[in-house]
Amino acid sequence: MKRTLILLFALFCSPAMAEQVSELYNGRILVADQTEELRQQGLRQALEQVLIKLSGNSKIMQLPGIKEATANPENFISSVGYTALADVSADVITRDPDLSGQALADELPKFTLQVSFSSQAIDQLIHWAQFPVLPVERPRLLFWLVRDDADSGRQFVTEQDFPEFTKRFDAVMHDRAIPYRWPVLDLEDQLSLSVNEAWGMREQTIDTASRRYDVDGWALLRFFTTTSGEARGSWRYHLGEQSGFGDVRAPSSEAFLSLAINDLVDAMATHLTYIPQTDINTLALQFNQVDSYANYRALLEQLQSLKLVQSIHVTAVQGSRLFVSVDIDGGVDLLISALERSGRLTNQTSQAKRFSGNLEFDWIAK
Repeated sequence: MKRTLILLFALFCSPAMAEQVSELYNGRILVADQTEELRQQGLRQALEQVLIKLSGNSKIMQLPGIKEATANPENFISSVGYTALADVSADVITRDPDLSGQALADELPKFTLQVSFSSQAIDQLIHWAQFPVLPVERPRLLFWLVRDDADSGRQFVTEQDFPEFTKRFDAVMHDRAIPYRWPVLDLEDQLSLSVNEAWGMREQTIDTASRRYDVDGWALLRFFTTTSGEARGSWRYHLGEQSGFGDVRAPSSEAFLSLAINDLVDAMATHLTYIPQTDINTLALQFNQVDSYANYRALLEQLQSLKLVQSIHVTAVQGSRLFVSVDIDGGVDLLISALERSGRLTNQTSQAKRFSGNLEFDWIAK
């Protein structure tokens, strides 16, 4: 929640790799009808959906006090509406059957319950509960999916060959608000990473194959289905200097998909989240090589886009150097990481300056 931020310029400058995600305060739940009972269930689940997107934690509702604090979703709502589904069967196919919206009734869903929540009310809840928040500026992942089938053997999952599965995948990633892209799997990819190397989760080989893509990191998910129908698999990710690995079992491939992605995103988010501070930290930032009006404007917009930045004040301009005072609602390291991920700034801060709250960056003009 921005407190005192007045900018004369409003031109958005998008980052090179990390993406600023939108609709974090909006929830969408599939329902079978517009009865009050399903409306109330849908509102609760839409609120949970929003809190998961904001926190990066699929188990956010299990934290102490959260269920009690959110018992009445109406306290947080800005607007509510219904949209009729044009093609019920097609919409159901593209969604993971285990998603909350599918469980609201025995009937097929006929409507989408669309809920917009008040960012001010939600942010007040976050500050009160002091749970971790995933910044709006989020890393973009390259996602490799590998499936082992008893009949066709191991193969990469593609949108062309497995459209229903990849649509369900997209729905789960959308609900987690994590930007991603698929590898093109052309000859260059095949020479860099074979399907067996991907299945073996050879991290260095996957790193090499992923370098051609304009992303912040990569994730790989492999799975197979047993003769009893149980789905088993593993995930691995590499993001900056962080990496993680996990095993997953589920009763079906559809349930496996949502469970695996939620586990992976939860693990990854622990390195990206920050806990909102009750006291605001004030930092002095120096930006070098800001040698034009356009760069000045773009830099301020870059700072404005960061949710943890509460206020901005330009203190001085000396030639191509811009001096700014910012109030942040989080740690210094998180701010440095967010600015570096933008692709527009290079960190030049010495350890001495970092501990004194003075940060220095070089601006990369484009």
